[in-house]
Amino acid sequence: MKTTIYLLAATLFLSWNATAQLVGDFEECMFDGQILDGGIWTWWGCGGGAGCGIACSSAQAHSGEWSGLIPGDGTTDAVLDLGNKIFGEWGLEFWMYIPSNKVGYFNLQGTVPIGAGEWIVGNFYFNQDNINPGVGLIDDTALGEVYFNFPHDEWFKIVMNVDISTGIGTATWQLYVKGIEVIPAWTPFTDGSGTYPTSLGGMDFFSISTDNEYYLDDFYYTNQFIDPLPIPFVDDMEYEAGGPFAEWWYDCPSNCPIITTDQAYSGTKSAMLPGDGTSELILDLNNQTQGASGIKFQMYVPSNHEASWNLQGELPIGVGELIVGNFIFNEDNQNPGVGLIDDTALGDVAFSFPHDQWFELIVNVDIMDGIGTSTWQFAIDGVEVIPEGTPFTNEAGTYPTSLGGVQFRSSSTDNLYYLDDIDYVEAFHTSVLGISEFEGIAFVLYPNPAGETLFIQSSEDILNVNIYSMQGRLVKELTATTTIAVSNLEAGMYFVEVTTPRGIGLQKFIKQ
Repeated sequence: MKTTIYLLAATLFLSWNATAQLVGDFEECMFDGQILDGGIWTWWGCGGGAGCGIACSSAQAHSGEWSGLIPGDGTTDAVLDLGNKIFGEWGLEFWMYIPSNKVGYFNLQGTVPIGAGEWIVGNFYFNQDNINPGVGLIDDTALGEVYFNFPHDEWFKIVMNVDISTGIGTATWQLYVKGIEVIPAWTPFTDGSGTYPTSLGGMDFFSISTDNEYYLDDFYYTNQFIDPLPIPFVDDMEYEAGGPFAEWWYDCPSNCPIITTDQAYSGTKSAMLPGDGTSELILDLNNQTQGASGIKFQMYVPSNHEASWNLQGELPIGVGELIVGNFIFNEDNQNPGVGLIDDTALGDVAFSFPHDQWFELIVNVDIMDGIGTSTWQFAIDGVEVIPEGTPFTNEAGTYPTSLGGVQFRSSSTDNLYYLDDIDYVEAFHTSVLGISEFEGIAFVLYPNPAGETLFIQSSEDILNVNIYSMQGRLVKELTATTTIAVSNLEAGMYFVEVTTPRGIGLQKFIKQ
């Protein structure tokens, strides 16, 4: 069973309690075409039964084996009863699936039973008239017509929050579609003329044409707001074959995790990026432009294989916006154990990593003062590669649009790596061995990285210089020198220990 951790955790019941109601996962269905009438499902003006109520379907399911179908019969008019709410805070979440070359439609009604109809914010169209694939429209809101994007041929989540805490006459609302804000919080819950509804009555799912076909699943209705972007989350990759996969995997099912038991950091499974040169996996970080973000995950790169991933400035990716270039591991399969970030504010930055074992990566991004002044930090297995406070830009100094996501990709036929235990928080993960933890005398190493010669600059007399490998092995021992030949060292990261009459200092250096 998939393990996930959400900021908003809720216990789901089959009937009302103080906080929540699970209003439909369709697992009570017994056969395809079965009509669900009664309880939370009713209908509008069509008498109930076949061709009127929502139909059970095993053709698609977000969870379990069943979903609800609104077919292309032009008559089905199923209504989800939301209880005619006139006070409180209300959140509704559900999943929707619209095949290619099909349309979807629903509306919000001010009273149930509906009667003549009271459209609150107009109509919600998905691929209107079957000539606008992937484009949605809400046609009569306080903001006017509002367009949005949605995917065909995959499940996507819709979250709606309605604030009636000061009464229906001052109600506001918020809407997210697939993690993207469509209606901002505190938008008046009115039509374009400013008319407030009688109440939050219900949702009318109507078969608007013969091109209509969509599936609904996993309704969750609660008398509190639902976090549309649940953070933090942890993904341990313990998925069943074929998913379903968590919503933070963007563009899934087109690009879903390939789950394998070949390697695992925890449990028995991990995600694999194979050597096909085409596979990609996109972790959605919700286009963050404010706050603190920390990403921690485990990675495994076998010997004689390479790996590559990058940070994207915006999702959907489109032409791509690489924030700090590419994170490359064993580039061209010619640099075992050596990694490279190829376009940071510090230029090219090399680092060491181990093959044939799991290692931890941490990316902390500080957007507390906005994306235009953001900084970041990057560490591998407790060793800081990008120091805390480094501008979150490329070498040209360009800040990103946002922290959009992580694109894990297969860069060549030599590519092969595994991912596990991805941990995303609205905070900073702790790096065990950051450079700020090194105390002692001050000195400067240059150039860093270095290929042939490393120089030491210090205001004090240097007595001894020791160089240690990442494993703590002494690889070079020198006395009274400021010039170190490093051409005979293997490429990777090392620690330089300098002793002066005042004490000992320690810094990192990278051998190219």
